Amino acid sequence: MKKPFVIGIDGRFFATAGPGRYTKAIVEHLEKIDKKNEYIVFLREDNFSDYKPKNKRFKKVLAEYPWYSWSEQFGFLLKIIRSNLDLLYVPHFNIPVLYPKKIVTAIPDIIMHTYSTDEATTLFRPYFKFKKIIYKLVVFWALLRTKKNIVPSHDVLNDLVKHYPLIPRKKHIVAYEGVDPVLMKSNIDTKTLFEEFGITENFLLYVSSMYSHKNVERLVDAFESLIKEKKYSGQLVLVGKKDHYSKKLYEYIKNKNLSTRVVVPGLKRFIIDGEVVALRKKADLYVFPSLKEGFSLTPLEAQVLGVPCVISNIPCHKEIYGNSVLYFDPLDTRDISNKIDQLLGDKKLQRELITRGEKNARKYSWTETAKITLKVFEQSL
Repeated sequence: MKKPFVIGIDGRFFATAGPGRYTKAIVEHLEKIDKKNEYIVFLREDNFSDYKPKNKRFKKVLAEYPWYSWSEQFGFLLKIIRSNLDLLYVPHFNIPVLYPKKIVTAIPDIIMHTYSTDEATTLFRPYFKFKKIIYKLVVFWALLRTKKNIVPSHDVLNDLVKHYPLIPRKKHIVAYEGVDPVLMKSNIDTKTLFEEFGITENFLLYVSSMYSHKNVERLVDAFESLIKEKKYSGQLVLVGKKDHYSKKLYEYIKNKNLSTRVVVPGLKRFIIDGEVVALRKKADLYVFPSLKEGFSLTPLEAQVLGVPCVISNIPCHKEIYGNSVLYFDPLDTRDISNKIDQLLGDKKLQRELITRGEKNARKYSWTETAKITLKVFEQSL
């Protein structure tokens, strides 16, 4: 009988931020479909207890090495070499650059190439520029070294081909993402939640980070116009973590005297998944003005829950959402305001988008993503 392959998964992002949700979903769905190979999932202390293997072929190993660090390049490198893997799967670009054996990567986007700027960073400018050069070199090296690179959309594939033309296009494999069922469940008392944060019955919802490419300032400007010109009586609820970017945005909101109309609950405390689900279910609309995305999962999560979406007209969104949403020009605050107002006032269009949205969401499945990923592993081995 053929000996099973040993596949290592860099799970240090597991269940944290965007790459972490991706890693969690892939690991959990690989467990369900792969009955042949053996897996070692490398985790950090913060997420070690979060992962509970359900397949006896999967085991977890502590790897307390921060991402984007020197210890990642040396300590983590030694750990995975000693594990004697047949293949290392890194669901990101930050591979241990000296690792000598087979690697498969999954790069979700290269947004930092165009939307990571001097104005947005909190780092010392020369150090920021140095880090950005290193970042681009590491991405190039990862693409050079990987047997295959999995991407979440054709838009990301095209970006990689544009920025790294020396890397063969056939190295990139598109595997769309899906919706985690955990993000669809909630037993939260919305009345208590609304009272805690001062949220009214009518509100628009945005869920994501407040990075510059997310374009949230323009959404605030459009919301101001919606209040003054369209007489919208509800609120705008912006759900994201507390960091430099959300604090800066809140100062912008206060300067516009909108702090009672624009609610940023993440500044008060961490908002758990169940609370986000509760907010989605009660929202008038889901609004997402991002200038660039790799897959753009949060509107899909809204569609699963029957929330009509009005989002930015960018290539990634056109690819993933087709005619299941209403689009606006993300650079034009008047168009953002007009499209929100149009959808708020058109119940028939809302019903149509809810129906199309639910149908659209059914097209995407983490099981299918895992099947493509496993096929890539098998081809690489």
